[in-house]
Amino acid sequence: MPAPEARPSTWPVTLVALACLAAAAVWFGLAPAPLPPPATVATAPGVPAPVVPPAPVDPLPSWNNGPTKRSIFEFLDKVTREGTATFVPIPERVAVFDHDGTLVCEKPVVHGVFLLDRIRELAKQQPEMATEEPYATLLTGDLELLRKMGKKYFTELTFSTLAGTTVEQLEADARTFLETARHPVFDVPYGDVTYQPMHELIALLRSRGFTVWICSGSGVHFMRPAALAWYGIGPEHVIASRPKLEMREIADQPTPPEASPNRRLGLFAKPELESLNDREQKPVGIGQHIGRRPIFAAGNVGSEGDIAMLRWSQSNARPSLQLLVHHDDARREMAYDEPSNASLEAAAEYGWQVVRMASDWNKVFAKPLEQKAGTAAATTPATAMQAVADPQPAATVPPAAPTAAVAEPTGPPPVRWSAEIEAFAALDREKPSTAGGVCFIGSSNIRSWESLEQDFAGLNVVNRGVGGARLDELAEFAPQLVAGARPELIVVSAGTNDVGAGASPEEVRAAFARLVENVHKELPDVKIAFLAIAPSIKRWEQLARQQEANAAVRSFIESGSGGPGILFLDANAAFLGPDGRPAPECFVDDQHHPSTIGNGRRAAILLPLIKSILE
Repeated sequence: MPAPEARPSTWPVTLVALACLAAAAVWFGLAPAPLPPPATVATAPGVPAPVVPPAPVDPLPSWNNGPTKRSIFEFLDKVTREGTATFVPIPERVAVFDHDGTLVCEKPVVHGVFLLDRIRELAKQQPEMATEEPYATLLTGDLELLRKMGKKYFTELTFSTLAGTTVEQLEADARTFLETARHPVFDVPYGDVTYQPMHELIALLRSRGFTVWICSGSGVHFMRPAALAWYGIGPEHVIASRPKLEMREIADQPTPPEASPNRRLGLFAKPELESLNDREQKPVGIGQHIGRRPIFAAGNVGSEGDIAMLRWSQSNARPSLQLLVHHDDARREMAYDEPSNASLEAAAEYGWQVVRMASDWNKVFAKPLEQKAGTAAATTPATAMQAVADPQPAATVPPAAPTAAVAEPTGPPPVRWSAEIEAFAALDREKPSTAGGVCFIGSSNIRSWESLEQDFAGLNVVNRGVGGARLDELAEFAPQLVAGARPELIVVSAGTNDVGAGASPEEVRAAFARLVENVHKELPDVKIAFLAIAPSIKRWEQLARQQEANAAVRSFIESGSGGPGILFLDANAAFLGPDGRPAPECFVDDQHHPSTIGNGRRAAILLPLIKSILE
């Protein structure tokens, strides 16, 4: 009997196909799947077995199937399919990504941590910095102060600490930091808190002919090394805030005898801001650097900083896609919103795709991360303003306390109202207030707000706080307190002492209603806003009753019983830490009255809301 004819092996063909697939996956920046065993199919003797192609690889494995992921694929198919009206030539396929909060965890902003690191090094050489503000506070590691400063001040401070250093040295220092620094919450290198789904999206865009740019508000000489190390994006594709530069000779630059003397030239940072790449400046920076309008743009909910960039991308004549990352995953990353809710409102108005971490991503980081003991993911309730924003979840309520004994052993001393009113009247005679401003009235949390004018720079604000005042007292004396100020808006911050003295929610509501009625008798057109009773460390056990009082006042306002122009403001998120409890740095030593940091955070929430009321 003749030997059976040898069947041709399918192994070489299959392995070659799989090797090509693996190489393509590596080229696109994705981890290739393990090689499966070659498929076998039963065939007749002497007939070669067909090669079974492997299943297609998902280029976005960390993205859950759903509308967001589908919109990405549909957009790419639309702009890359030749012969269609929506086809976009490769040179015009430009994608821009915001950085902090879009590609990497922004709590804290890594560039801010780098700034603190650099200030510490400078303080070793210049010990007097330890007694100068804001350096003295920053040297304590107070990252919240960076947030309070605002982006412009922060950027100016950054460049003032970089002044006199060459660009090469700045970027070398940044690379050293990136190699050694660790995230304070997750205790891993900062590169490990970049978002895996965004790495996959960048790789997919590149595979479809897109050039990818980063457009960040952080400093350019920090962002260039970070972009290259973390995403493989070269320095020529980074748009960021930048200092003014000047070229001069490097005095101590060693050069070989045969070298050109021009090797001693360098670009030095000056202590001046050339460009703050934020908000409306982002489209300007993109236009100056790229010269093309991007057809893809991604930003995040956090500071309203990406709205202009996404709107400008969408105004393209070509098909375009805009993504807005929403941090709503406190378990795997962080959960927070914007006080104004402006970014999400813009997304709803213009039809942008909102990327919700909790539901759109099955993986946030390349590997699961755990928070260090004693830290918590940041959860910041959004600010609520009646008739402007929807109410947000309240702060965590502590275990219920007994309701019988509610008064503190020692409360504020009785107010000498006649003396207080006469003092304000004398002040008005000596220095009359300009009519049409904002008058803050309340208890000692207003009286002790020494930085009120600076925190509300640009507004005409008047402080009429009275230490120890209760809301039921202000209801009677408010018309006399505000008479000399003649404001357009009165902000009432009181009720804490009422609750502490045992007042019921109904009594707090009735006191505010009397205040509105009495003030309108003298000033019928003035707007009045009730600022929610705020939590504190000292009175944390009263939180549940404070919230009930806030709800009662809010109900009165929403009922319309007080007439038009009566509003409810909530800035309580300013005083809460990542764990939802009062943050110690937000209070002075008595653990009850706001500190400078606490007031600054409160003002950051209130300022845009008050401006919108006055418009």
